[in-house]
Amino acid sequence: MKYCKNCGAENNDNNIFCFNCRCESFNPEQPIPMGSNANMTVPPAAPAALPVYMMSAKPKPPLGIFDLLTILGFVCAIVGMFSISLILHPIGVLTSVIGFVQGKRFRGLALAGTVISVVGGIIYLVISLYNNGLLPEWITYGALH
Repeated sequence: MKYCKNCGAENNDNNIFCFNCRCESFNPEQPIPMGSNANMTVPPAAPAALPVYMMSAKPKPPLGIFDLLTILGFVCAIVGMFSISLILHPIGVLTSVIGFVQGKRFRGLALAGTVISVVGGIIYLVISLYNNGLLPEWITYGALH
């Protein structure tokens, strides 16, 4: 057993820090001199407060409806980009904007969902106009022709 030079607490041999005062002043060869009264024992160390890395975090509140709308808007935006869906882009914009304004947790995700949905909607609109021949020729062929 080791005895701390700082507080006198008894520690295991494999301890790096004192269990009581968290200092590093162990001397395994010589216990703390007890003065004239050699029969006096060192009281057991009071359990110290847990270090910060061992403390449990505060539980997060459950997801609210606006947080779920934010997640739904982002998912609709991503799925709409791959399927070029006429329905998913407006749903993505609507739910992401509501989540951004009312939500508390995922504002960045709501902003990303809004931007992706708007860009996807514009792409879908341009493709639809091009397929139906409603775009002017100078836009479809540009300056290269």
